[in-house]
Amino acid sequence: MPSQDDGSWNQVARKRGRLRHLPAPTTTNEAADSLADGTRSNPYPELSVDDLWRYHQTVTKDWQTTSWWEQLHHVLESASAKTGAPSVTTAVCLGPGPYEPSTGSARARRTAHLQTAAFCAVVEYLKSKTGQDIKCMVQEPRFTTADKEFCARLGLEAVDSPDAFGMVDGSTLVFGIHMELEIYNLALKTLPAVFVGASLEEWERVVLSHQGEGEEDPLRAFKKMEEGWDRFGFPDLEYMFSSTVMYWRRGAS
Repeated sequence: MPSQDDGSWNQVARKRGRLRHLPAPTTTNEAADSLADGTRSNPYPELSVDDLWRYHQTVTKDWQTTSWWEQLHHVLESASAKTGAPSVTTAVCLGPGPYEPSTGSARARRTAHLQTAAFCAVVEYLKSKTGQDIKCMVQEPRFTTADKEFCARLGLEAVDSPDAFGMVDGSTLVFGIHMELEIYNLALKTLPAVFVGASLEEWERVVLSHQGEGEEDPLRAFKKMEEGWDRFGFPDLEYMFSSTVMYWRRGAS
């Protein structure tokens, strides 16, 4: 993993449904937050904001005809019925990926757009339940200028890493899919109202056997959420949300 001082990170690859750590890039030139598939900041972007917008509209329109949207709505309704909608005033999306990947990967591009759309869908649901405005931020170190302008068109503010971590408080939705544990812990120094990401069990599979005696528990935030938050399965689609859960603070109003 690259140094956290530059605000960069790798996402986590999955193998047979399990999380595993990935080695960091070996040279400084590769430290621009590459994904497991080699996606880095795109030095030669070709798509305009209008191009990104048209693609986003196309893939989300197709997606809205699938059962995934109905499943997500059902999960959110179940959470609201059980505990009441939490008071959420800010929402942070971590590392969805660049919208024009440097590798040209169609899958990485689609994943970035649809994970962003899922984040927006959860935000819109929370707004509909509480009537509160929610300030939305996206932190992705590999964004180009066009990516950031596209976010603005979606009503999202693209912030530089690591600024988003300090914006998390008890009234925040944190949305981070397949991130490194170190990034989750930076975002969860203050526990949020709602968290969408990996579960405690996913990390227990890879962390406990490597934890040294006397070391600070790297799963402390997840264990607290497991105790004081209700947990719901987050619907998967084409492995984009595999092993993802939603922690919903219990008793929030």
